[in-house]
Amino acid sequence: TEKEYEVRLECMMQYFPKLCRPEDRVGLTQLDRIMCFTCVKKNGKDAAKKRLHDSALSAQADFYANDAWLLQLSGADVEIEALEQCTLFGVFAEMGARIVLHPSICMCLEELQSKVRGKINISRRSRLVLEGNVIVDGLDVDGTLKVSRNGALKSQTVQNGNQSIVAIPEGQLRRIP
Repeated sequence: TEKEYEVRLECMMQYFPKLCRPEDRVGLTQLDRIMCFTCVKKNGKDAAKKRLHDSALSAQADFYANDAWLLQLSGADVEIEALEQCTLFGVFAEMGARIVLHPSICMCLEELQSKVRGKINISRRSRLVLEGNVIVDGLDVDGTLKVSRNGALKSQTVQNGNQSIVAIPEGQLRRIP
């Protein structure tokens, strides 16, 4: 009989204070779970049995939602259409616009705030990738837009086809590396 074991590397935060001396100055930063932690179970079948579907799908959805949230925190007038439920192989996640803020556009919120302004609308079907030293001033996206350049993007409207998330057919799963 073959058994499956989960292997985890964890930092036991309760041990940290034991390493500190009374004179050590220690700070605490608390972040929303979506900004710092999303676990991925070994396979979709196990994830589907759990109350929280911690799977590749939910991790990907959290990644996009985190960047959408950062965009909304930028101080610009940002409207992103509400999430909808997406289901693959019995696992579901709340999925919305697939937004990726590449590290080359910003490394912190203050830097993002200097690069995003104006009215920004993004539909839930959209894919938006921002990469490079680009300034966005007004944007309406219903479709797919990848910006990977230096310069300004001013008052742009994008309406084109989007790419839906689809499951790999069951017969092909084992052949894909």
